[in-house]
Amino acid sequence: MKTTLIKIIENDSSHNKNATRYLYKQHPGLWKRVLVATEFLPPDAKAKQRVWHILNDVYERPTCPITGEHVKWWENRYLETISRSAKSTLMARQGKFNNQSPKSIAKRTKTLREGFASGRIKPKQWTPEESAAKYEKITAAVQKKYGVHSTLLIPEVREKQYQTKVRKGQITAREDRTARQLYYDAVTRLTKKSWAEHFDKINPNRLNRSEWDLDHNYSIQAGFRNDIPPYIIGHWTNLRMMIPAENYSKGMKCQKTKKQLFEDVFTSIG
Repeated sequence: MKTTLIKIIENDSSHNKNATRYLYKQHPGLWKRVLVATEFLPPDAKAKQRVWHILNDVYERPTCPITGEHVKWWENRYLETISRSAKSTLMARQGKFNNQSPKSIAKRTKTLREGFASGRIKPKQWTPEESAAKYEKITAAVQKKYGVHSTLLIPEVREKQYQTKVRKGQITAREDRTARQLYYDAVTRLTKKSWAEHFDKINPNRLNRSEWDLDHNYSIQAGFRNDIPPYIIGHWTNLRMMIPAENYSKGMKCQKTKKQLFEDVFTSIG
């Protein structure tokens, strides 16, 4: 069928090249086969549209990469996106805008920094309601796109941040860290995970982290000295909210024994 269609199109001598439009008249048998092969298209689909699918071996309707909706057929091709806004979003993701070149980004960043430093540009003051709405919107978008509520839970994102900090000299590369540093890093990572997954258990009163510290009942330093696995120290049962001044004065003192620490963890696991 594909070969036959190609020959018909190549031998089309009409002034407006309308051989495909009149397939149903000139080649009724072939047209029926075309209809059967393109049943996935709407009934009002153009003949040229149906033939395009067969010639390109595409047996499903193309969709917009941004919205997932079926894109429109336009004269002799499918549009890439469903709307202009979707097209802009796609171009932004692909970095095709002129203002996304490294030079443009550097210039824009410099202008913003100078503006904030001089006071010419004032940061927007968000109301609590606006902040909450913005947080919910961002969280919902991240959840929809990545399946998690925060990009910090995506391994690729964390690795990219790590490589950037190493390149800038802000942190020491993993291979150059001491055993103590690696232990603290592991506990910190697991503590963040516990905070994200068991927030209501650790902080049921929803205390503000800018005014309260997240403390380990059995200290990290004691955990390192006593060879306790990082996942035990970073477990949610070993975390609590604490007034900063009390946390500083506590030092490496432990608020529970090693036996209590393990009992709490394994009891919670059940």
